[in-house]
Amino acid sequence: MPKLRLWICLSVFITGVSLATSQGEKNFSDAFQINALSGYILHHSPDIIHLIQGPTQGYMASWERQTYGKNEWEEAYNYPSFGASFIKQNMGSPELGSVYSLHADYRFFFFNRKLSLQVGTGLGYVENPFHPDRNPKNYAYGTNITGSFYAGLHFRKHRLFKTPLGIQVGAFLIHYSNGRTKSPNTSTNNYGIQLGINYELEKESPKFTSGQVGNFSPEAVKFNFSFSSGMNDFGIIGLNNNPFYVFTAYADKRFNRKSSLQLGTELFLTHSVKEFIKYRAIAFENDGNITGDEDWKRVGLFLGHELFIGKLSLITQAGYYVYYPINYSKQYYTRIGLKRYLSNNIFVSVMLKTHLAKAESMEYGIGIRL
Repeated sequence: MPKLRLWICLSVFITGVSLATSQGEKNFSDAFQINALSGYILHHSPDIIHLIQGPTQGYMASWERQTYGKNEWEEAYNYPSFGASFIKQNMGSPELGSVYSLHADYRFFFFNRKLSLQVGTGLGYVENPFHPDRNPKNYAYGTNITGSFYAGLHFRKHRLFKTPLGIQVGAFLIHYSNGRTKSPNTSTNNYGIQLGINYELEKESPKFTSGQVGNFSPEAVKFNFSFSSGMNDFGIIGLNNNPFYVFTAYADKRFNRKSSLQLGTELFLTHSVKEFIKYRAIAFENDGNITGDEDWKRVGLFLGHELFIGKLSLITQAGYYVYYPINYSKQYYTRIGLKRYLSNNIFVSVMLKTHLAKAESMEYGIGIRL
């Protein structure tokens, strides 16, 4: 049933795109692509070595909309394209099974637009996740629903022999992880090559519009307040996951059209830390390191960067816990994620918080920039 829902959503989305492209004056062009994928899983953890049994095989179907400079940011980024991609992969072993994922993505172009970098993020459906009885060896995927990240580098040739058809060849990397929403979550990193064809819907593409990028007006320091939440656990298989809450305040200074720097503080109320304290106090009662009365709250300071791409932003942050009463993971942390501005002041976000290569949580947030 979840696979059927993914197919229905993809069909409705493509139908909507086709209808939209048939109406009104157009300052964009659309294309569809299909790629065959073949690759391998990286040996990034000893916990999944037994799962790496063969090559991964699959395909990717994509819709792409090319920009031509209607908005200033399009010219500033050399007229990127955006779209959506559906990926189906057999992960090379019966324990891992197949993964179906749907991404929103951007493509950025280089070398006279012959080379493109495609990056996308979305959700995947894991066909055969960990189960203590039916699939106890799958330490990579602990849930049916997982986060998915795709990156690909492609050489493309458009309109072969003056037809709408073209070809592309390239390399890809796909990461599947639930962000420790529920253990196990060793995750997979899958790399390989892809080969495919593309089909352009327009007989002639619009011309690129230049000269739209005006002078950037410096901004005063802005103050941001956000609230994030989600579910996670502390890494013991079979235990329940718990909610967490993050209250964040930070200042940012936008120093050019594309970038701003952030400096802020945040309060973490993570119920999994509370459960970790209880578990350690009972399971390791005799070592005396944890009594069960320790404070489970944490306070962090962080420095961050925001890359503006229209109404979308890429966020990277590095932080340090200045209040850290219990030794839980590391005392420093990082984040990477996306922010989408709903207006000039209101935004929503999704962030992956990690301690080095170990995920702690997927944070879903809403905030205001003043």
